Amino acid sequence: MDLRSGTPVWLAKVPPEPPQPDLDGPMECDIAIVGAGITGALVAWRLVRAGHDVVLLDRRESGRGSTAASTALITYELDTSLIELRRSVGRARADRAYLAAAAGVRLIGETVRDSGADCGYEEVPSLYVASDPADAADLSRECAARRELGLAVTELSSAEIADRFPFSRPAGLLSERMAQLDPVRLTDRLLDAAAMEGARIRTGPGAVLASIRCADRVELVAPGGVVRARRAILATGYESQSYLAAPVASLKSTYVIATAPAQPLGEWPRHCLLWETARPYLYLRTTPDGRVLVGGEDESIVDPKRRDALIPKKAARLAERAARLFPSIDFTPEFSWAGTFAETPTGLPCIAPLPGMPGVWLALGYGGNGITFGAVAADIICAAIAGARHDAEDLFPLPA
Repeated sequence: MDLRSGTPVWLAKVPPEPPQPDLDGPMECDIAIVGAGITGALVAWRLVRAGHDVVLLDRRESGRGSTAASTALITYELDTSLIELRRSVGRARADRAYLAAAAGVRLIGETVRDSGADCGYEEVPSLYVASDPADAADLSRECAARRELGLAVTELSSAEIADRFPFSRPAGLLSERMAQLDPVRLTDRLLDAAAMEGARIRTGPGAVLASIRCADRVELVAPGGVVRARRAILATGYESQSYLAAPVASLKSTYVIATAPAQPLGEWPRHCLLWETARPYLYLRTTPDGRVLVGGEDESIVDPKRRDALIPKKAARLAERAARLFPSIDFTPEFSWAGTFAETPTGLPCIAPLPGMPGVWLALGYGGNGITFGAVAADIICAAIAGARHDAEDLFPLPA
């Protein structure tokens, strides 16, 4: 699957990684991971630190699939609000899911700190604004629901937003303890650290997963050889449907621009993440070198040619919409790209054993919280492999 096109800013900012060897023979290991994006890297790093012998496979160079298309807003806020999720899956599960996501944000910060990854990590708040006056009451209820869980959130009136920002909206929620980072650099650094501890990373045509066999051990069959492992983890994101009996997510395309660096950000308090209640929503963030990333304009198309043909039009539209919010910033795109992503009906990920395949786990962080739930997946799976119980182990099964 062609996951992205255009030039993500992350790939322009980092030198190419040294090529990783391709799979060219059979291998034996304790844990095999398929997928060398951010989720696979988070899982691999955690497992290697726990003393496991890890082999990681990917058809692409690590971090250069959908990870490179991400804008890397690290937040516990799902595309589905807490009050909507309560109606969809029940109050208890919804509350636990939001708390698990908040724990995932903290885990990302701990991972960056413990790994020493230089990935532009910044802890910032998030401002979620009402696009329409009719949404203001919903935001008030959402604020109360989050506070019940102990989440740090403040409700802002239209006047308070206008006092702090160069724009106004009917209402907003300012949530603390979110973050932003460079997803490609974090992926590269985690895999470098995992490799230093003995993980064997194989990327290229020989590492393309063709089939999975489960007997006394899990066998991952690829053109370059068979990898035999005690357990396997599929961190293949939006390309996982071929392993599943029925679709669990719908695919869409999103568009992103990045400005030139050194933008005047004085009217952007605390460089908060910014997004809105409208669907599809506009979302913005900054980078340490003063760029602004603007994403949105989603389309329910996945055909690469149709998706890519829209990049110039969508880039211009994103720049125009963002300029209405921050008139002093030059939103002329220096980079623009498109990516395919998946969302489940509830906005929740799939982190669970794969039915009918003993020893195989799914680590699929769908939706706008993919990186956050990648950290949660690493935590849940590492606990399961160690024989320990995790508070969120039952929260993210495959949909029935």
